[in-house]
Order: sequence, then C-alpha cells, then structure tokens
Amino acid sequence: MKKLLQYLLVLFLVSSTLHATVEEYQQMQKELNEQFNQQMQEAIKANISTVSKEVQEIYKAIGYKPVWVTKESLSANAAMLMGEIEDDLANGALLELKKPFEALKKAQEALSTDPSLEKKLQIEFAMMQLYTDHIHAILKGSDSLLTPEILLQESLKEGSLVHGFNAVSKLRTAKRTPTLEENETILGTEIVLDENLTKALTEGSDKERLKTMYRLLNYQPVWISEKGYSEYTKELFRVIEADPVFDHSGPTYREFQTLKSLPLPQEKKEIVRREFEIAKLYQDYMGYLLYGAIDWKKFKRALRKTHKHGAWDVHNVLLSPELLLVESVQQKTLKHAFEKVKPKYPGYDRLVKALQKYKKIADAGGWPKLPDFKDLKPGMRSSVVPLLRERLRIEGDYIPCDGVDANSTKYDNCLLKAVKKFQARHGLEAEGYIGKKTRRALAETARHKYVRLRLSIARLKWLKRDTNRYHVVVNIPDFMVTVYDGWEPIEKMRVVTGRKGHETPIFYNKVKLLVLNPYWRIPPSIIRHETLPKLKRDPGYTNKKHIEIHTGYSEHSPRVNPYKVNWHKYGKRLPPYKFMQSPGDFNALGRVKFLFPNSYSVYMHDTPEKALFARDIRAFSHGCVRLHRPIDMLKTFSEIDSRVDFEKAEKILQDTKKTPVRLSKSVPIDIIYISAWVDKDGEVQFREDIYGYDELHMKTAKWLPSAEEKAPVSSDANATKT
Repeated sequence: MKKLLQYLLVLFLVSSTLHATVEEYQQMQKELNEQFNQQMQEAIKANISTVSKEVQEIYKAIGYKPVWVTKESLSANAAMLMGEIEDDLANGALLELKKPFEALKKAQEALSTDPSLEKKLQIEFAMMQLYTDHIHAILKGSDSLLTPEILLQESLKEGSLVHGFNAVSKLRTAKRTPTLEENETILGTEIVLDENLTKALTEGSDKERLKTMYRLLNYQPVWISEKGYSEYTKELFRVIEADPVFDHSGPTYREFQTLKSLPLPQEKKEIVRREFEIAKLYQDYMGYLLYGAIDWKKFKRALRKTHKHGAWDVHNVLLSPELLLVESVQQKTLKHAFEKVKPKYPGYDRLVKALQKYKKIADAGGWPKLPDFKDLKPGMRSSVVPLLRERLRIEGDYIPCDGVDANSTKYDNCLLKAVKKFQARHGLEAEGYIGKKTRRALAETARHKYVRLRLSIARLKWLKRDTNRYHVVVNIPDFMVTVYDGWEPIEKMRVVTGRKGHETPIFYNKVKLLVLNPYWRIPPSIIRHETLPKLKRDPGYTNKKHIEIHTGYSEHSPRVNPYKVNWHKYGKRLPPYKFMQSPGDFNALGRVKFLFPNSYSVYMHDTPEKALFARDIRAFSHGCVRLHRPIDMLKTFSEIDSRVDFEKAEKILQDTKKTPVRLSKSVPIDIIYISAWVDKDGEVQFREDIYGYDELHMKTAKWLPSAEEKAPVSSDANATKT
C-alpha cells in the first residue's frame, strides 16, 4: 500500500507539472543574450581596427558576432578553448602559448569584479587572437588547407568547438609526440632502416603511418635484430595473447598468430621485412586499444534519425601508437604504452575481469530461458522456482543452502537472498518481490550482457583524458552522480535525468559557477498553458506562486504589476513580458544550481520534487540533472575549492538573494552513458538501456551481436513493480 501511494504521488508530480521543451530553454538563453550580443556586435565593429588583420577577417566572416563572452560570463566556447590549451601545455606541447594563455586567465578572473562591456570586449578580442594563435601552432609544419577561420565557421555551424578540435586532433597529437636524440640508440643493432629501404617496404597509403613512425625513431629498428626478437616484441606478443577483451577471431589476432609461428629470419632484408610486419601489428593492436570498436560517425548519423534531442559529444583521443612507441623507447619498456593507453576511469580493470566471466558463461550456453510466469512473493510456490534457482546460480547470485532441495517449487529464504542480490545489481528495489521489471532483467541473455560489458569498455576509451585531480561524473543509466578526488569517490548521490524524448546530452565540460538562490525563467509553453489561464481568473496568481513579471529576462529589469495588465487580450499571442520564479524552497530549481557552460542549456540543480528520487528509474526532467542532496554537493565543492565558503553559503540560503559563486579552478564534469560496470565491491552492475543507446551502438559498431541477443524492451520505463 505504501508503495502504491508513493507511485501515485510520483504520477501526480509528473502529470501535474507542465514540461517545457529543450528548444524553449535554448531559445530563452538565446533571447537573454540577444540584446547583449547586439551591443557586442556594435562594439566589435567600432573597435575592429585595434585587432590583427586575420582576426578582423574572422569577425567579418561570422558577422561580427561575439564568440567567447556572454551576458553572464564566458561562453562554452571560451571554456573549451582554455581547457584544450591547458591540456596541450600540460602535455608539453605548444609551449609558445603559455604566456598569452596565463595573461588571459588573469584577465578573465578580473571579469568577476569588472563585468563591463568594455572589459568583455577586451576579453573577446584577446580570446579570438589566442584561438587563432592556437590553431596556427597546431597547423604549423603541415600541408593542411584548414585555417582558424574555416574551423571556427564549421564549429559554430555544428554548435561546438569540439568539431574544430576533432578536425585537427591528429596534428595536435603529432605536436605532443617526442623525438629521439640523434645519438640515442634503441637495440644497438648494425641494421639501419635507411629512408629508401623504409619507403620500398612500406608502399601503400595504409602504411604512411609506418613511414612516419620510423622517421620519429631515426630509422632504427625496434622489434627485431640479428639476435632475434627484442624485449619490445616479446612484451607485445605477451600482451596480445593474454588480452581477454581482444577478438581472437579478428584479422589482427590472426596476423599475430601468423607472425608468432614464423621462424626467425636470417637475411638482412627479411629481418627488415619482419621488423615492418611487427610494427604494423603493433599499430593495429595499439589502435584497437586506443579507439575501440565504436563507429562514432555511423552512430551519430543513426542518433540524429532516431533521437530528436539526443546528443553525444566525443573528443578525439589525443594519443597515437607512434607517440606511445617513442615514449616507450625513451622509457626502455613497452609497458609504458600499455599503461598509458588504459582508461583511468575507476573500475576499468574490474570491468575487464567481468567481461571474461560473462564470456565464459555465454560460451558455455548461458542460463536457461525462463518461461512466462506471474508475479512471485517469498513463500509462494511455482513451477518456475527450480529454473529460477539455476538461472541465478549460473550468474553467481544464488549460492545453495544446506537442507534446501534444488527441485523444490517453494520460493524460500535461500532464493530470496539471491533475488535481492540480483535486484540490487540491476538497480531495482531489493525487496525480493519478482514483478515486471525483475522478470525483464532476468530475461536478458548472457551473450547480450557480455556485449553490453564490451560496449562499456569501448565507451570508456573515449572519455576525455585530463590531468585534473577532481572530477564529477553523472552516469545516466545509473541515475547517480559521483564526485572523485584522484578517482577515489568522495560524494555520491541520486539524480533525476532527462526523460525519453528530452534526453540529457552526453558531453564533457567544467563546472565554473555555482548560483545560490537562483531564479527560474519560465518557458513560453508553461506561460501559455498554465500561467496565463490562471492570471485571467486571478491577477494575483503570480504573487501567490512567487512569480515575478519583468520587461526582460534579467531579474534587474523593470517589474510589471499583474493587476495593471489586461491578460484577456492574450492567448495564442503571448504577452511581451518575461516570467520568472523568485528564489526560495518552492523554486523549480530549488536553492542551488551548478553551471558548466554548454550549448545544450543544461546544468545540475536542486528541485522541490523530492519524491521522484525514491524511484528506481528517474528519467523525468527536460534534460537537466536534478540533485537529491544539493546542499551536500555544495559542501563537497566547498571542500574542493576554498572560494566556496560553506558556512557563508548556509547563511545566504536562509535568505532569498541570488548570489553567484565563481570557482577559483573549474572542476571537470563528465555526463556519461554506462549501463554495465563493476562496483568497488566486485559486484557486476547492470542498468536498463533507458535511451536505447546500447542497442543503437550495437547496430552501428564494427562488431555486431546476433539478433537473438537483443535486450528485453520495457513497455513502461517507469513501471512500479520490481
């Protein structure tokens, strides 16, 4: 009964609250900046002669629009540019940008005390020059036809600088690649791979990377000499053979088996030929370790067709087999490459072990398919119970108890313990009641779970790699957010994410600003369908609901008296006013929000709808991430950043004054989609593919599961019975 009442409350909360679309929030943000952008455009035109000719041409090409600053602060583009340059510098590349980068960081800090249009214009121009210098530094020495102007235009068209940076990722990686000293030897062999010999044995466009690699190695052999295979080769062969994730039926593994079975060559030319053959094997295998099996272009095309609001930003991996080999030679061991290529995300090694477990189960035939059966409670009898025991035993949840007949049809306490463990591992309420959602989870095959684990490993390879100490990670299928310190969790809590049709975008950014006592700008659809009808009946409605009416989106714009407006003349045509809910516990954004600049207009925030956090599947928002314990998150940020004074913040939250708090150092945030992983206790966790992204990735990956491996589909993502 308690659960039913809880469910009815959730239904009431969801159905009684009108929801806006993602486009509306993006349009509101655009309108908020419109007047400011017009002022900036005029200022840019008036002062364009003060910048370099190239920057002038770029602004002319984009209609003199501001790129790097917004009405409130720096734009998402600015945050990304500064982050990418910082990443390059941290990896020892493009060091000529260090001074202008540091100078601009100091200038940006001054924005918090002087947010004038003049100051923002200075920042805008300085950012554009830094962007231009950054791209030129990347392109220097290449024959690329790309320019800062072309890349920026394409990025603005795509809505993110990710597009432009991905276009030059190979060149950026090359800038990070070290070179060997002229007198630095690798194997000490008499064999020299001169340029002509290298060219003769590496003909073909697919072998251009081999030529590049040996130029970096000063044309020295790495893999073989007159004495036999080097330690680098032995390590490569050992790792390939022991890799539990690598497809042993694929061409690269067959290539490895062939090379391993061949006798050692004796003649110089054959030794050189073998050198190149092993080098190609290394490149193919290391490429697989770096990039995985996901075809991102194909996936994104499919995503646009199937998910109107779906978005998945991918930052190209800024590593290469060539870079890793040169570094390994300098370190005197190939173990360096294998360690560096491995994703740093916690639990990666545990995930690999889980993959081995499920592959073994799947190869042995999996578990028995359960017939259709009705809901089961502990103590009930059913002919499905013996099969259920066997099903759970094979996956490792059921451990036989003394004195229990394996063929008994009674749902006993021993089975209850196993069912609860299974439910907990699948994100369901661990109560032992077997309902619709538990039956659906039980129906998933071992092979399909194995494929999902492979997908998780492949996706982790593409998480943006940075050198920051702190990270915030929101995992959508798990409906949880975790804050890490050196990849050790220091805070974890439940979240509500976007529902189907309003999917929370998957991307990387950095939390830069916290807002205490935020305003909520009310979208047009809610004004039209909820606010206006009630204002027509009662002009005092907005006052009762703590809604302010302004002439503009800023809370500092003139207020409008609702009693002095004839609301009846508005209907399909909206009034020329902006509605916003004032700060307070009743506010739709709650008491605090955490901002990270992005083109999707999403952020993390508090919410008054606390009952939604009791649900197993919490996909209810229009795209933003709602926090279960926002004050605890605020406290965690105060422990990370001394600029966030928690005691002072608590006092501010007792009042209703909007107060922004800018972090001294931004904190990376990853919104990810991992539906299968292993927790710190070694338990393999699975969650429902709430957006259907797992199935879409399986259809577009370079490897495909068979048709019978398709996961059971929920007809009701928010079904109540576990």
